[in-house]
Amino acid sequence: MVTVSVPGKIHVMGEHAVVYGKPALIAAINRRLRVTISAKSKSTHDGDIAISTDDDDTYIRHALDVCRQHLSLKSLPPMDIVVTSDIKPGYHLGSSAAIAVGVVGAFCFFTKKIWNPMQINTIAYEVEKKQHGNPSGGDNTTVCMGGMVWFRKELEFLKSIWQIPGLTDSELNGNFYLIDTGRPQESTGNMVSLVKKRYERFPVKMTRVFDENECQTKRITQALKDGDHGVFLDALVHGERTLEEMGVVSPYAQSVIRTIERAGGGAKILGGGGKTKGVGYVLAYHTDEVALSRSLVQFGVRPEPIRLGEEGIRLERKT
Repeated sequence: MVTVSVPGKIHVMGEHAVVYGKPALIAAINRRLRVTISAKSKSTHDGDIAISTDDDDTYIRHALDVCRQHLSLKSLPPMDIVVTSDIKPGYHLGSSAAIAVGVVGAFCFFTKKIWNPMQINTIAYEVEKKQHGNPSGGDNTTVCMGGMVWFRKELEFLKSIWQIPGLTDSELNGNFYLIDTGRPQESTGNMVSLVKKRYERFPVKMTRVFDENECQTKRITQALKDGDHGVFLDALVHGERTLEEMGVVSPYAQSVIRTIERAGGGAKILGGGGKTKGVGYVLAYHTDEVALSRSLVQFGVRPEPIRLGEEGIRLERKT
């Protein structure tokens, strides 16, 4: 039996622009998914796999097949797989990346006693292509490595990946909250396609928006390093405006975000966003949780405290 756990993630800034060669700052968060694989005691034929999960098991089975191909296995061994999670699916917290990394990590150790996070990440990226079509690779990299990751995809075969030391211990890292706006009707793939169409129609404008997003991503990273509240808040607000220009922030989400800003904080969408009503979770930054909570009463939600920069994939149990 083997059990691994994997964190969720958030984009502190840089989502969507990262697909166009711009940097993203992505942080692992203190919500985790766990995958346990054990051998079947009453089965001897290959391919006899039972999966227990709160979600559809199709993606898990796809991950297993990708693993089989990468490890050059003729078939999958009989297995019982249990997946439990604190990461709400469809809310842009990296649930699909966590499943990909968790299943790959558990399967590699279960079948080959291999524990190589770099290899796990490489295989998980191939798994993620089924879910998102043209993923940047940033999500699976962050949940695999943990901490806070500076990610830039220059070309399909050229990526810059830096785990930035010191950001996890930033004095600002006690002021972050998740705000539930409701599950978006659109998938991340839908929203990526929407941005692509805008870019094809307005290339000059969208290039300017991506450039501005990159500027705010850099400011946010430096502000976290320096513990500079004022710069961080200003960069967060301006970075959110670039996401609105991309068309990935619904009017409802904008009203939630403006309310938080009027209360003295800042907020932004996470990941794909949404264009109708819900955008999943919004990331809020505020130094006064009571004031933040009061501002959100009208929306019927409460802030959920989180910490950024948590540990990546972890081997929890092996027998």
